[in-house]
Formats: sequence, structure tokens, C-alpha cells
Amino acid sequence: MTTMTHSTAETDVQAVRSGFEAVGTGDLAAFADGFHADATWNHRNPDRLGGIKQGIDEILAFLGASMELTAGTLRPVPELFMPDGAGHVAVLTRITGARPDGRTFDDTQVLYFQLEDGKVRSVDQFVGDPPAVTAFWA
Repeated sequence: MTTMTHSTAETDVQAVRSGFEAVGTGDLAAFADGFHADATWNHRNPDRLGGIKQGIDEILAFLGASMELTAGTLRPVPELFMPDGAGHVAVLTRITGARPDGRTFDDTQVLYFQLEDGKVRSVDQFVGDPPAVTAFWA
């Protein structure tokens, strides 16, 4: 059973890692392909981007708005992948960005992915410094 769990954990991490790589190269089609059409993304912070995004179109709009507001400088960098081998991967992520008006942020966050059949079913995004992130997106 350990081999199956280890193999599943590796597959789950690779699916999540592929999404980070797609964002890094600006390949939104590849990013979207890694999600179920009805997936959800919950940005857990009371800022302009906060709340639950329902479906891949809303998730892409959320990502697009984030990139637009930062003039393309938003960088989510995964630092540690923590899979459980049962379709869940927590990712310690450093997110940086700059706004055209000079505001910057550098926040450590946890993105918690739930996968089903090799694709993302949901993401819960936990912000490290909510007041700073809220001020950045204001």
C-alpha cells in the first residue's frame, strides 16, 4: 500500500506543479486544462479579489485580474509540496508582486489543493498577512 500512496502523492504533486509552471510561463490554456470545469478557488481574504470563484472561467478571470493589477509581476513560487497521497496537496507558496503605483508585497501563503482524477477540484488559498495583502489589492 505504501507504493500506491507514494505513487499517488507524486502524481498529485506533479499535477499541482504543472499549474504553477503554466502560470510562470503565462500558458493559461495549460493552467485551465489542469482543473475540472466546475472547480472552485477560495481566496480567503477580505480584499477585492477575495471569495470563492466558481468554475474555471471565474478562476481564470481571478488570475487574469491579479496579473493585470500587477502589470504581470505577480509571481507565485511554490516552496514546499505536502501531499497526503489521497488527492490533497498543501503548498507553502511565496507570492510576490508590484503594482504600477509602487506598492509591493511579498507574502507566504498556503494553497490547499484537492484533486480528483488527476485534475484540481478545489483550491483554498490562505493568506499569510491579510492586512498587508488587502492593502496591496486596494
